[in-house]
Amino acid sequence: MLEQILSWVSVGDVIAFGATCHAFHQLSYSPGLWRVLCRRQEMCLLPETSPPRNWRRMAILSYTQALYLHTLGGGGGGSGRGGLPMAKAVNPPLSLGFKCILPTCDNHFLWDEQGTVFMLYDSVTLSPRGQLVWSEASRNSVLCHNVKDFTADPRSDVSHRQYLYVLVTRPLGTQTGGRLRNGVTLKQCDSVEIYHQYTGERVFHMTFHPSLTFSQLRLMGPEANRTLLLLTESGKVYTVPLNETQLDRPRSFTVQLTLRQINHSLPDLPVKQIHTSYSSALYITGDSSVYVETHSAGVHRHLFGTLQGFGPNNGHAPILLPLPFKVVKCSLGLTHLCLLEESGRVYMQGSNNHGQLGTGDKIDRREPTQVVLSLAPVDVFCGLNHSLALLRGETGEKEVQGCGCGRGGRLPGWAQGSPVFVRLNVKVPRNTRALCSSKYYLYLLCCHDIEEAPLFRAPLPDKGAESEGELAERVRLQKCLSQLRGCGHLQEQLATLREAVLSHMTLNSAQKDFLEEALSTMQQGSSSTTESHN
Repeated sequence: MLEQILSWVSVGDVIAFGATCHAFHQLSYSPGLWRVLCRRQEMCLLPETSPPRNWRRMAILSYTQALYLHTLGGGGGGSGRGGLPMAKAVNPPLSLGFKCILPTCDNHFLWDEQGTVFMLYDSVTLSPRGQLVWSEASRNSVLCHNVKDFTADPRSDVSHRQYLYVLVTRPLGTQTGGRLRNGVTLKQCDSVEIYHQYTGERVFHMTFHPSLTFSQLRLMGPEANRTLLLLTESGKVYTVPLNETQLDRPRSFTVQLTLRQINHSLPDLPVKQIHTSYSSALYITGDSSVYVETHSAGVHRHLFGTLQGFGPNNGHAPILLPLPFKVVKCSLGLTHLCLLEESGRVYMQGSNNHGQLGTGDKIDRREPTQVVLSLAPVDVFCGLNHSLALLRGETGEKEVQGCGCGRGGRLPGWAQGSPVFVRLNVKVPRNTRALCSSKYYLYLLCCHDIEEAPLFRAPLPDKGAESEGELAERVRLQKCLSQLRGCGHLQEQLATLREAVLSHMTLNSAQKDFLEEALSTMQQGSSSTTESHN
């Protein structure tokens, strides 16, 4: 009876019900309950004959998914502190869990957990204040199924993204319109299909042998000399040359896959991830090492401060970044990069002429430099001359911080920019899992996956481990820090800090006297400033 009642309520209510006691917790995991809940709320419209699925995961994915866009530039440059307008995109009715969004100059492409790419048609209007607003009534359609990865021009300016490259898996023989007959299952093969970003029409495709399977594709170079990088499931990187300016001329030809230099140099070390910008590529290998390959003298000098190791040809060897840690996530901009290591620490490298490294100055860094953030990182994004970080607090609340150039609304609330990471004037839902930015919008992808493994692990304790007293003091100070963040005025913050110094910090008498006197002086100065303004 309880199962039948619960099948009529929302997913959030079922989860809350399961947190009340042990018996109800067991009931809240019933596969039959979640299956009925999915069917009744039309979260999944797949046929009954489809393979068994995790109904609870599917329901939670659908319940928590959302796409938020914060308007940048225009009238929403970000000088005010009242919050920027936020438009919520209509979720495609058959989507399930958002993995990635790729904006182009006319439309947006959304990839979900089922391997489907949806094409979202823009409906942009101007608000009374002159701000660009993406209408919630934007239309959408299915572009492609069975997608393994997709990409477009890696430049920050989306006007260069005329075509969308999609890596799909299809039965052999269906690429040119063939059909399955007499129930015979054809071999699966990978294919790269190219779609026009405005019409959604497929203009080109290439098919590979069934023995060659890929997991990722990325782009480099200009339109007339594209370099398509394909990563196999075994960790090999292949190159395919393309000319985008000739894609509108229907013709058949054969291209040859070329093994990338990274695999020639390290034949026994597989590649796990590829990240590209317009003229550089970054590889994360199986042992979590990072190799950078540049194809522009200027970019090479920005990243490494010298032309040593740079070659004019595309086949020159990648450069190993000397890192004492394992990298699990990264973002690559035109002239700077960001690395997240397994313990959640953030490292930046490259050009810093706008303060986009967040180091507090505008001095370039020629090797990975740690940047201290106030909260735990979830995702990072390197723009043209700014950087963004999605952070998570102890209570699960999330926020977006950024640094670098603030022109054109790049950093909402900080029009003048900032050389350190500062909290942006952006509303961030708790289920946000990724972010990216274009010229006009800041995108927040919201989706909670119960099967997703934690990206970071707790750092290993040092040899000189803390004693129980030191550990207890650290916990007390963390609580005081949380109270400090909740204070709304400087006077309250100073009072809270003064109480923490006197009550919790193990300092000698001279140090405590000094800090108490310094805080009293700051309080008096703050009070005098407030009275003079009044």
